[in-house]
Amino acid sequence: MNLKRIFTKRTVLITLAVFVVGLGAFLLSRGSSRESATSGPEHAGHTNEASTSNAGAATNTATGGNAASRKITSYRSTMMPGEVSQTPRKDSMGMDMMPIYEAEGRMLELSDHARAMASVATVSVKRSKLSREIRAVGKVQYNETGLANVTARVEGYVERLFVDYTGVEVKLGDHLVEIYSPDLVVAQQEMLIALESARSSILVESSTRKLLRWGLTQAQVDELVRNKKIHERLTLFSPIAGTVTEKMVVQKAMVKPGDMLYRLANLESVWVYLDIYEYELPWVQFGQMVETKSEAVPGQSFTGRVWFISPVLNEETRTVKVLLNLNNTEHKLKPGMFVSAVIRAELLADGKPAPTGFEGQWSCPMHPLVLQPQAGQCPVCKMALVQIPGAPASAKPEGNQLVLAVPVTAVLDSGVRKLVYVEKAKGQFAPVEIVTGPRTDDSYPVLSGLSEGDKVVTRGNFLLDSQFQIRGLPSLFYKEGQATAAGHQHGGASSPTNGAPASPTPPATAPKAQGHDQHKP
Repeated sequence: MNLKRIFTKRTVLITLAVFVVGLGAFLLSRGSSRESATSGPEHAGHTNEASTSNAGAATNTATGGNAASRKITSYRSTMMPGEVSQTPRKDSMGMDMMPIYEAEGRMLELSDHARAMASVATVSVKRSKLSREIRAVGKVQYNETGLANVTARVEGYVERLFVDYTGVEVKLGDHLVEIYSPDLVVAQQEMLIALESARSSILVESSTRKLLRWGLTQAQVDELVRNKKIHERLTLFSPIAGTVTEKMVVQKAMVKPGDMLYRLANLESVWVYLDIYEYELPWVQFGQMVETKSEAVPGQSFTGRVWFISPVLNEETRTVKVLLNLNNTEHKLKPGMFVSAVIRAELLADGKPAPTGFEGQWSCPMHPLVLQPQAGQCPVCKMALVQIPGAPASAKPEGNQLVLAVPVTAVLDSGVRKLVYVEKAKGQFAPVEIVTGPRTDDSYPVLSGLSEGDKVVTRGNFLLDSQFQIRGLPSLFYKEGQATAAGHQHGGASSPTNGAPASPTPPATAPKAQGHDQHKP
């Protein structure tokens, strides 16, 4: 019994000792946490001061070293540009907010060191002559005005072929084929009888006209009248100088009136049909010079003029046929070849294409190659000439062709608006929205927004735009700045409205309790 009491007392004492030690540890930890909570704001304040000093030093470097003399208007998050505060604090990401100075406004100022690190380069805007290049592909075709068919006008039989295969080049008046025709022999006899009788000049005239219509030349008729000798064979001659592209007759074949014997093409000049997209049509005009090249003739280019633009659009390809007339005296271009072409349209100061020099002249609708300085009749078809619309090139001053141009690398394009960064003063950059004309090879014509002599950034402008976005200032994708465009603000920050400064934000709350204080209600 005594031993049992002794063990019971020892157990109670051990339990009490453990309880006392645990209570002491609890009270000690509680006091330590209260001391930490009491000293927390002080340390937080020191941390904010240090971080603010570091942010100010960084901004001082970026703005040229004179930020200390300027007033801080607000603080903005570097990670969340939509968060704005009137007092220094941390943003919702736990990062120190960056001060925004009063003199900064809508400009970014870089020191020489910061500019060198960003590799910022500028160039002055100036006036120069610009031209837009339109590249297209086309196909070589026959010059339709240089085609001719040789047909039989009487019934007969082919006795001899002087041209017996395709591809032969013939000259004007060369003999092609001999045809024996009984009807032609009878017609010549009637002509001689009419001449011997001399009773009626009308009969002689009628017989002469009949022979001419059946294919005899005036020289052959004159020889018949002079020698009184009948030709049993009719010789057909080439009506043009060209190349035999088709041959539909063979030796000893019978032919009837209307049968086509040969097809000839004059390849001294060829046509090229270019496919021009509909959005490029405003830059294609009558009379423009076009440079074409073919892979079949490497190292050589062929120059022609635009002399016809089709009035019909191909709905499947969204292209329009534009016709060129090329000189091909060396016969290097063959019908069916593909060519690539470049049309250069000179631009005026207003971004419109410059005149080609044919405006105001007179041309024939049926024969566009006919050009005359005054009104009159077409020498080919006798139709009245039509004046080419547009003012003559001499009526436009030379200075109007000097276009205010900006390099392509200087323009930031969002698809909705175009922006350039202009150096207002040394190291001070501001965004400027511009309106441009059609792009040329390496420049844009500027219609509004810039003046001659302005310095635009050609390298490093993307970096500048990102800095403007980080600061919440107007940039390429945010016309009014991100601060005003931000909807939901984190950390209790509010965005300025209509340019007004943001409302003050209460200081950051005390840090979370540690240890056993987490269990307090």
